[in-house]
Amino acid sequence: MNVWIIDDEKNLAEGLASGLAKRGFNVTVCDCLAELNGLLAESDPEIVFLDVRLPDGDGLQAIPAVLQRFPGAKIIVMTAYGDSSLIVKAIKEGAYNYLDKPFPLEAAANMAIRAKETLELSRKVTRLEQGRRVQLVGSSQAMMKVRDFIGKVSKYRNINVLLKGESGTGKEVIARLIAEQSEAYRGEFVAVNCAAIPESLLEAELFGYRKGAYTGATASSEGLILMADGGTLLLDEIGDMPLPLQQKLLRFLDTRTIRPLGSQKEKEVTTNIICATCVDLEERINSGAFRDDLYYRISTLPLEVPPLRERGKDVLELTHWFLADYSKRHGRPPLEPDEEVEQIFLRHPWPGNVRELKNLVERLYILKDQEDRIIRAADLPQDMLDALPAEGVADGSETVPLQQQLAQVEKDLINRALSRSGKNKSEASRILGISRYALLRRMQRYGMDVDE
Repeated sequence: MNVWIIDDEKNLAEGLASGLAKRGFNVTVCDCLAELNGLLAESDPEIVFLDVRLPDGDGLQAIPAVLQRFPGAKIIVMTAYGDSSLIVKAIKEGAYNYLDKPFPLEAAANMAIRAKETLELSRKVTRLEQGRRVQLVGSSQAMMKVRDFIGKVSKYRNINVLLKGESGTGKEVIARLIAEQSEAYRGEFVAVNCAAIPESLLEAELFGYRKGAYTGATASSEGLILMADGGTLLLDEIGDMPLPLQQKLLRFLDTRTIRPLGSQKEKEVTTNIICATCVDLEERINSGAFRDDLYYRISTLPLEVPPLRERGKDVLELTHWFLADYSKRHGRPPLEPDEEVEQIFLRHPWPGNVRELKNLVERLYILKDQEDRIIRAADLPQDMLDALPAEGVADGSETVPLQQQLAQVEKDLINRALSRSGKNKSEASRILGISRYALLRRMQRYGMDVDE
């Protein structure tokens, strides 16, 4: 945890810094308000020891500036004057506590530890509240079906939900909304990416372990499943879970009990389990990489999350939502796309889905000249413009609809990729930059033979 010490008494500052560093804090020391202002522009304080009298001004004047930039910071005021009115003023300005100089190092260290514990507790309590700010943006028919699904499943407990869909479609957002709206659970929302944790550690991270259960287990850990007790557990990229661990997960889903590594006692866990995947699990079953009994267990309540290109004008709703969000966070007037940009967004196939759109909007917001609030086609990446399919083109007296053209372009690209890969679907999906599961869905949609 980051601790700043702002004091011009060199011996005091260095002694306090040394004592806190030995207790595991990351300490930064400065001796004046000017240096403090420089730090505020560069890094985040969590605990601040602030002297009242500094060479270049009143230390209390810095409290609002620190809290405005970092509202959660705990400021501990240090004073040698014992002025009660000064201390009252500091508390009113937002100081966490105070110390009368001279003070023993142990008193300052204990105050820092209490401040650290307060911060950690606050973050733990607000973790789910932060999730409740997640919104499902879009009024398309496809998203109305998603909202209906969320409303139905959130009424039940100990459920198993499987979210299927391409990468970037918002599966974690949907999982968080199910947790938020759950009438049965108000506990932690714990998200685990099964592909991001090494196979050798995943079991211990999920099921927990006792001290000494294996080499390097110097302390016990409750595990992520137990952390989600009374709440919701999201197992993202479930298709990448190692086979040996799938058996243990299946047993947990059957019994809702776990046994940490090195323990002889089983613990009962009551939690909703949401699994998410962007791969075709049935194909994984056929290749022997995924257990069929586990698939049937986790897919009690399945939901196909639609890709952005199938959500119509949702792309415009999302664009304006992201722009407003960045404006609020950075204190700048919101940008507005012009009509040409909106049409380009409606035509773009969005292979990266909502994540691609969010990243693009962030790039535009950061790079756009602050005096110009209109997003124009010239502001968009050239590769995005070059990849746009042609609009409806007149052919004699007839016009080919845009959606029909888009479908034909996509089908042609799939055929080319299959030709280049010798009809190897895994290689073809790599060439197209999509998952194999997404490729098979498209082939089925266009009536192409997926068994060749």
